[in-house]
Amino acid sequence: MKKIALFFGFVGVVVSGWLAAVLLGSSPWSSFSEQGAQLMDMVWGRISLLDLYAGFFLALALVWLLEPKLWVKVLVSLTLPTLGNPILAIWLVWRFNDIARFSQPKSS
Repeated sequence: MKKIALFFGFVGVVVSGWLAAVLLGSSPWSSFSEQGAQLMDMVWGRISLLDLYAGFFLALALVWLLEPKLWVKVLVSLTLPTLGNPILAIWLVWRFNDIARFSQPKSS
C-alpha cells in the first residue's frame, strides 16, 4: 500500500513541477482575464473550477487535521487556492511519513 501511495505521490509531484514550469515559462498572465471570462461562459468551465476549488478545500481539511504547526496550516491555506496543487504536492511530500504513520491501523 505504501508503494502505491509513493507512486501516486511521485506522479503528483512530477506533474505539479511540470505545471509550475509551464506557468513560469509561458508567461500566461497577459491573457488571464480574457481566457478566464471565456472559461466562465462555458458550463463545463464553471463545473471544472468548482471541482478544482472543492478539491482545494477538501485538501485543506486534511492539512488542518494532520499538520501540527499552525504557521504551516495558515501558509498552505493562503497559498493553495492561489498557487494550486504544487503547494499541496510540497506539503504531502514533506509530511508523507507522518501521514503514512497516521493511516496505519492501531494495534490493541
